[in-house]
Amino acid sequence: MAVSVKFGAYDFGTTAEKYAIRQRPRVKQVIIPRRDGVRSDIALLGPLEVTLSGKIFKSSNTLLRTEFDALKAALFKTRDKLTLFDDRFIDCQLTNYGDDFVTGSGMLAAKYDLAFIGELPFLQSVALNANNQTVSVSPTQWTVTPGGNLRTRPTIRITNNSGADIVNNLKIENLTLSKALVFTGTLKNTNTLIIDMQARSIQNAGVEDLTNWQGEFWELAVGVNSLKYTGGVTVAVVTEWRDRYV
Repeated sequence: MAVSVKFGAYDFGTTAEKYAIRQRPRVKQVIIPRRDGVRSDIALLGPLEVTLSGKIFKSSNTLLRTEFDALKAALFKTRDKLTLFDDRFIDCQLTNYGDDFVTGSGMLAAKYDLAFIGELPFLQSVALNANNQTVSVSPTQWTVTPGGNLRTRPTIRITNNSGADIVNNLKIENLTLSKALVFTGTLKNTNTLIIDMQARSIQNAGVEDLTNWQGEFWELAVGVNSLKYTGGVTVAVVTEWRDRYV
């Protein structure tokens, strides 16, 4: 792990001076008449709010302006990955921008003040973790072990290598959390089923197939998770995830 302040390909280097992350949990409160206190639901994580400020020094006005042109070209896009350390990122976009020259610098130095918002309320590992299983016996169990300090949602790819179509016969479970998702459609031989637990989507051979399933899109807990496949064999099962941090 090393300090690495970047937004997409733009590297702030040693110019960054202050980096702050704020998060406000989403809590709905209801006042109950003629009673003290309030009733509130279970808090959910709100968006991450990030502020970043620093100074850029250059040997000429032209070089300083060119550097700020490059900075703004990187910032003013829809969204990108913001990092403070090289092993974690926030998927976010710019919400506020400001710059001004440093007094007494002869216009050779300028400050920047930036604000970002992360729609997903957590940092993610840069490393994409993966577990690969060749399942030739049904049912089959195995384990995966996410790190971080927050549950994560995996993407699961199931490729049919059985030599025949798998019809209404495919179930993937997280036994640790007692959650299951059942695919009730047809997975043709050599095709791949992609289950994105974060996006709540299922693609069958690259085509959305959200009508042929039962159960729920589940998470992975921090630590050891026991997964189970039940259905037609032989299949290749790939589980991918990023560790999450609050």
